[in-house]
Amino acid sequence: MAQTSSGTFTVQVAAAPPPLTASFQLTSAVGGASLPFTIGYGFQKGAIANGTTLTLNAGTAQVLVKRRWNDNSVKHAVISGHVDLVAGVAKAIEIVAGAGSGSPLTCADIQAVAPNASVACGAIGTVTLASLLAAPFRTWVSGPEMVECHYRAPVDATLSVWFHVRLYRGGRIWIRAICENGYLDVTTGLKTYVPTVTINGATVYNNGGAILSHHGHTRWDVEGWIGGDPQITPKHNVAQLIATRLVPNYWKRSPSASTLNGLSQAYSPMTRGGWTQDQSNTGFQNQIGILPLWDALYCTSGDPRAYRSVVANARSLNSYGIVWRDSTDNLPTRPSARPNWSVDGAGQGGSNGFNAGPLIWDMAHHGSGGYLAYLITGDYYHLETMQHQSSLCYLCNDLNDGLGTARALQGQTRAMAWSLRTVGQLAAIGPSDSVTNDYAALIAGNMTHLNTVRMAPGQNPLGTLYSDDLASNAYGVPGVLAPWQQNFVVQTLVHLSEIEPLSNMSALILVRDYYYRWPVGLLGDIGPANFCFTRAGEYNIKVASIQTGNLTNCFTSWGAVFQATFGAVNGTCGTTLQGGSGGDPAAAREGYWGNLMPAIAYAVDHGATDAATAFARLSGASNWNVVENSGFNDIPIWGIVPRGFGGT
Repeated sequence: MAQTSSGTFTVQVAAAPPPLTASFQLTSAVGGASLPFTIGYGFQKGAIANGTTLTLNAGTAQVLVKRRWNDNSVKHAVISGHVDLVAGVAKAIEIVAGAGSGSPLTCADIQAVAPNASVACGAIGTVTLASLLAAPFRTWVSGPEMVECHYRAPVDATLSVWFHVRLYRGGRIWIRAICENGYLDVTTGLKTYVPTVTINGATVYNNGGAILSHHGHTRWDVEGWIGGDPQITPKHNVAQLIATRLVPNYWKRSPSASTLNGLSQAYSPMTRGGWTQDQSNTGFQNQIGILPLWDALYCTSGDPRAYRSVVANARSLNSYGIVWRDSTDNLPTRPSARPNWSVDGAGQGGSNGFNAGPLIWDMAHHGSGGYLAYLITGDYYHLETMQHQSSLCYLCNDLNDGLGTARALQGQTRAMAWSLRTVGQLAAIGPSDSVTNDYAALIAGNMTHLNTVRMAPGQNPLGTLYSDDLASNAYGVPGVLAPWQQNFVVQTLVHLSEIEPLSNMSALILVRDYYYRWPVGLLGDIGPANFCFTRAGEYNIKVASIQTGNLTNCFTSWGAVFQATFGAVNGTCGTTLQGGSGGDPAAAREGYWGNLMPAIAYAVDHGATDAATAFARLSGASNWNVVENSGFNDIPIWGIVPRGFGGT
């Protein structure tokens, strides 16, 4: 164990703690005997060894493993079962070693009970579930407690309907009806119609009888139950969830009631929920980061309002133009299947984003969508949302950046960061199938490319391997870049290094370790060879004397960066964090000091050279309390600290 102290704060870098109890709670608004439920659950690496079968210590259950860590221990499972619940009373449940009993239900069992549902798109056409039951598209889950099968049919040349159907052992049926207008290779534009969705003969959605504007490359969904909705809300073990390292180590974990109440908690087709309407807007947005605000708040609270917001916003993301399905196999676009395609078609250039009516998706500002929702629900719809958004990241990048899985995810520096995050999260948590494997290959190709850049003769020692700012002279002064965008890259790389998107992590780890030089360098000590830590919250710094896309042309010391940026040698650091506007420590929860915190926190956790000392300078600043009290309880996105750091 290494320990570094500064002021009243102590940072400890220690071995991983023993696994925490895998547990959760279920609460039903109506109560009843043998109520059906399904959740997703993530596990710490090494906690559940390969070959271990799992069950629950209450009710009956099936625990189906969907993804494993690289050591073959369980990473993620979909858990379904039946449990007795008293209305409004939470029931604590543990995941334990053991096995369920009974023969698995199959799609044939769904066909036998013949559930009734339909989606009508006005005069365009209608699809009925009954006509599809004999030919399911896929089986997602099959066990003695529940089977989920998926069905599909076209409405016309561009509209299609999907049904996701769960049949539980007790006879209750859950149905999600999806209407989609989003092909890669079929011209897809605005469709208008009055929708009508029926489940078991009852109308569950008709848009109030009004015409729905269904923009190209979007989809909407509606849910319903046959046999009664058990109205169950789960609550995951927050400490255990964070301990899995599948989500960050958020610092402050007491959000206010007003913040939780203010979250978008209900989904309505073709609405944006909590996402920014025009994501290309500059400045702070609730969605930007490793996880968006609502996801982070669930990780810090486990509150039912945050849970509802995670799910509602994951569904709302599909109102943006993220749906690019390949008509040849009806799967989200895969790079290997469409190596020379972009959003503009075969052999065409890329784009910074895509518009779906008033909703604008932007590569440089898009948020993680579907990752936490899938992790905690096990719902295939959220997995597919991850797949669709990953395909858009791929398709927005220019063909000149490579074909298929060799394409570099670049654009603006922040676009590279968030695209790597989006694709990496899918590659890390998705089950091993043709789509997930393709995007894992895309991430592997990007890490190989960055590692090759890292090894270029004369490569700069600062800790950056890509900067669109420098190549494009984005800020009008040669050699100037935005350090906070580089911090985005660092936090993405370190997050991916913890969630393991690749079976061979060596290139990613080498690239990550090189990038650790960036936050450590920004948080340097007094002296002519160093950058002063009290100025690490700057909007721009100058890292080269010329406009350059070749980063071997950067300065060779952080002291040179400081002198070029401020026109003086670093000789008077002081102990007070400086800043104005977004660099103000009082606004760290939304600004440049906050952007830096995840990068240096992970660097400490991974034992990067001088990282603990650098963080100690930051946390020992005379006005660190201003950062600490800037509002991370209610906006925890950037409030990520080293594991073992006090004040959580």
